[in-house]
Amino acid sequence: MARPKGTQKLSKEQFEDLSTRYFNDCLSNQKKPNIAGLCVFLDISRDTFYEYVKHYPDTTKRIYNKIETEWVQRLDDMGATGAIFYLKNAFRELYKDRHEQDITSGGKPLPLFDYVSTRNNNSNQENKETE
Repeated sequence: MARPKGTQKLSKEQFEDLSTRYFNDCLSNQKKPNIAGLCVFLDISRDTFYEYVKHYPDTTKRIYNKIETEWVQRLDDMGATGAIFYLKNAFRELYKDRHEQDITSGGKPLPLFDYVSTRNNNSNQENKETE
């Protein structure tokens, strides 16, 4: 595989070099890169990968950008549903269905509407009194 078993943590340079090899392998075999595939190629667990994310943030950002770019390009293909699914799950903070709800009033009437409602009630009472 990518590195001998039992080897200690990869240096930044090794991690970058092996990641580049993974992307070149994907390109030559017409595969879409992903984090799981990278972990298999590097012979590491996801937990170890996330440790690399902490230690080598610039390198892992480039990795994420390369993966995202490949999957976004796939959106032009006929079967874009799989790419959409992958992007929504792998890049949750960037690709998500947005459902906005106004929860600021906590279910209570907003002051503006409360004023209008009170004013209308007062006007109605005045009208009844004059009749």
